Amino acid sequence: MVILTGIVSLSFMCFSVLYLSSFTVSLQEKCGLPQKKRDKKDQFSYLFDVYGD
Repeated sequence: MVILTGIVSLSFMCFSVLYLSSFTVSLQEKCGLPQKKRDKKDQFSYLFDVYGD
């Protein structure tokens, strides 16, 4: 019974993470960013600036 409860809770956790991430992706696709804001660097852009552009 404990193993079954663990499996169910693990699957529930995985599905909830997938659902929440798909929700944020769909919001990003709906809203989108204007062209001007795409070129603007955000506060974490230095973490992904590999080649020093």
